[in-house]
Amino acid sequence: MTTRLHVEPSFAGPLCWFTAGVPAGAVLDPEGLEGFTRHAAELARRGAGDLDRAALDEAIDRLGATIDLEVDRDWIALSATCLERNLDRAVELAAAILRAPQMSEREHGILQRETQHELDDVRDDDASLVERHFQRLCAPGHPYGRTVIGTAGSIARFEAAAAARHHEALWSGERLTVGVAGPISPARADELAGALSAAVAGRPPAPPPALDVPPAPQGRRIYVVDKPQRTQCQLVLGHLAPPYGSDDFVALMPVETAFGGMFSARLMQEIRVKRGWSYGASCRMLRSRAPHWFRISLAPTREVAVDALALTLELYERLAEDGITADEHELAVRHLTGGLPFSIATARQRMRLAVRHELLGLASGYPATLPDRLAALTPQAVREATARWLRPRDLCAVLVATADDVVPALERAGLAPAEIIPWDVY
Repeated sequence: MTTRLHVEPSFAGPLCWFTAGVPAGAVLDPEGLEGFTRHAAELARRGAGDLDRAALDEAIDRLGATIDLEVDRDWIALSATCLERNLDRAVELAAAILRAPQMSEREHGILQRETQHELDDVRDDDASLVERHFQRLCAPGHPYGRTVIGTAGSIARFEAAAAARHHEALWSGERLTVGVAGPISPARADELAGALSAAVAGRPPAPPPALDVPPAPQGRRIYVVDKPQRTQCQLVLGHLAPPYGSDDFVALMPVETAFGGMFSARLMQEIRVKRGWSYGASCRMLRSRAPHWFRISLAPTREVAVDALALTLELYERLAEDGITADEHELAVRHLTGGLPFSIATARQRMRLAVRHELLGLASGYPATLPDRLAALTPQAVREATARWLRPRDLCAVLVATADDVVPALERAGLAPAEIIPWDVY
């Protein structure tokens, strides 16, 4: 696989954007070193070539530019914004980060401490905390169930020299994807992509990540993440969904939208509009290479949390049994196709989407195919996908709440928790 280039010329302004990415993300974290890929990526940004962190930041600031690294479960991307007249220098600095990051012991220690503090912030924020626990509990053993940021124990075990080796293994020219957008010609974009590709040329790629998906757990599993003095409950429930871009994923998009993807959706109407139990109530399928989650989320007050959970389960059972109506299907498809132009309105958006889909193993023009694929969906195809994937009686539900408040109510409702988890253990 050679470097792929996506160019979106636009002469509406002086700004340029470029992205370089590889299809290797946090699923490559070694066992017991969760968060290591993210650590290696962020450490590489903290000094490169003959520029330490302060000097690199100053060089980027003098250009009026930004250079950032993003780490997903499936991919890593370096993204930059700059003025067209500074594009060559910005690419030079980005190439140095890819080619020769300093990975200094000093910055390594600082980053470890900062990540530990960030982990504290995740635990303090109930919405982040419920996601963290849902990811690990939804499908035990799933490669996406491991935390991207790490744990207190794993972060402490990171080593700078190992992070340098990991960085080099991740960034391989053989599987690099580059995107450029802004007031430049395709020929110049090709030169810039060549400079980024040269920075990682000759490196053997890391082995592809193992994306073995374990069998879906049977039965309902309810977990309470016990946190003192909660007046509101963060609630997430769900199970495995089909891989992004697959036929079943597309067939379930109207179901996802009609049930919890817009204001007129069933969940929003029943939970918020009719009862006022939660400001938001939504569901979505996560977009990943392997089967990820079909997840439902809401945030009811503690007084109605169990009632809201019970009603959500009832609504979901009804959806799995009866599917969506013809009117819901039509409205959902109109909503999905009507919203697509907003996601590809600018050159930067189109470039980033092309790179992202390439990294996920899909055609770069995948979004443009969606209107026709959605329009071609038959009610039968949607019903069959619904029957294959929706499992309201085989799901995981995680509540961040005060156990003394919700556990008795759960037991009365016949929804006794499988486990009560202290809020600060993970």
